[in-house]
Amino acid sequence: MALTRVDCHLFRGDKAAHDVSSYVALNPEMEPSRMVFAGSSAARESLGSQVAFKLAIDYFVKGIESSYATGLENPNLKKGEEGVVKVLEDAFRSANASVYSFGHKLSAGGRMAAALLGVAIHDGRLATGRVGFGSVYLFRKNQLYPFFDAPEGETEKIGDAREFPDDFATRKYSFIGSNALVDVEMASVELQGEDIICAFSRPLTSLNETLLFESLEGLLADGFPLVASEDAAARLCHDVFTEPETLSYALVATVGPDVIYCARPAA
Repeated sequence: MALTRVDCHLFRGDKAAHDVSSYVALNPEMEPSRMVFAGSSAARESLGSQVAFKLAIDYFVKGIESSYATGLENPNLKKGEEGVVKVLEDAFRSANASVYSFGHKLSAGGRMAAALLGVAIHDGRLATGRVGFGSVYLFRKNQLYPFFDAPEGETEKIGDAREFPDDFATRKYSFIGSNALVDVEMASVELQGEDIICAFSRPLTSLNETLLFESLEGLLADGFPLVASEDAAARLCHDVFTEPETLSYALVATVGPDVIYCARPAA
């Protein structure tokens, strides 16, 4: 049995969020059971950060495409369950090296900074990583599991398109482009049929998490994901956040159910 079906539902905030963030979702090999999502936000309201989030997305995608260039012959994807983690890490480092190098060419080293969140699904394995803020959750069998811890005492303060204080570099955040080396928070899990993955451009408070759980329960009661309206992600974001229009991006993805997949037709 295999998990070959991946359904993605996306949400975007208003124009103000568009000006300081970007996202992309793609199937790098145009094959079943593959999905890559990335979202990037300016770390603060500055021209350097606005350039940084655009470059971060561009070079993250180039890193993904490079890893998948040889398809399943890529040795990273043959090393077992952690292969997709390595591919995601390489994409983050590609993005960081390019943004950092570009900043130093413009004598803007350290001032070009962006948050970057990535999610990848490959043959039933989910890997996710982040640099900066952002959150990813797994909803399975009526349980909600976070992949990352929220910054202690900071969940109420962080919002997209908000200016960070001048001492942001000394705080407990790492951003794409701010240093030559980047520390990527990574997590991975083997997926099961009917899992739901949710990703948001900001960390969630305890209240947000409770509302997320209740909203997912409501969607499932309405037949989600087999019966899903085009605004499923928008509905969830309006349920969870007081000001959903300020979100840079949100992803709701479902996988499965388990099926027997026939890759080649009989002659």
